[in-house]
Amino acid sequence: MRAIRQFADLVQLNVLMGRAEIWYFGVLQVAYTVSFVLGFGYLMRPISELQALYVTTGIATNMVVIVAVMHLSNALSQSKADGRLDYLLTLPVSRESYLAAQVVYVALRALPGVVLAVWFGAWHYGLSLSYDPIVILVAVLGVLSIAGVGIAIGVVSPQPQITNALTNLTMFYVLLFGPVLLPKEQLPALLRHLSVAMPPTYTADAMRGALTALPGTHLARSLWVMCGFTVGSLALSAAVIRRRG
Repeated sequence: MRAIRQFADLVQLNVLMGRAEIWYFGVLQVAYTVSFVLGFGYLMRPISELQALYVTTGIATNMVVIVAVMHLSNALSQSKADGRLDYLLTLPVSRESYLAAQVVYVALRALPGVVLAVWFGAWHYGLSLSYDPIVILVAVLGVLSIAGVGIAIGVVSPQPQITNALTNLTMFYVLLFGPVLLPKEQLPALLRHLSVAMPPTYTADAMRGALTALPGTHLARSLWVMCGFTVGSLALSAAVIRRRG
């Protein structure tokens, strides 16, 4: 019970500390979603229904990755730079509870972006989606499955500037070189093989399986694989944070 209470208090602390940034984060989510939905629609003119489905679900997946990698790593890197991380780690709470609270907080921040991406993409392209409630589970598992990467970058990176460079490189790869915005079959052979070991591959597949009737999706399999990545991600997070101080 004490661990649960500590975890709940840490989540509440994160929410209170992030109140001033909520509007800023919301503006970024809206700007990202609108610009990418409109931008890819312009670049792919005339865009087919299949392409529109991949773009819409792919942007929703990227919202998950942005929060799990970019925002989580930047938050940890900045808190490390100004001394907040070291201070919090001296408190009588487990480091695992601290990281779990961080991950839950960013997962909650990801959900509005996913909903916005799905709704705006469907409205703009005139798509008929299934809106299966399991998409919430997909978004949460998507964050958990790759959060270890964001935590590792944020804790290990020596400076916030390097953290920004590493996260931007990660986002660039996911956006352009993974089977997120386009079918896996359209990737070069090397990238197809590499994508098997990338959590966003399965997040995107599960997102398509939950929202569309596209052939070749494997919702149940992707969810199980994401669970496996989640275990590895959390283990990596615990190992990284225990090595600090």
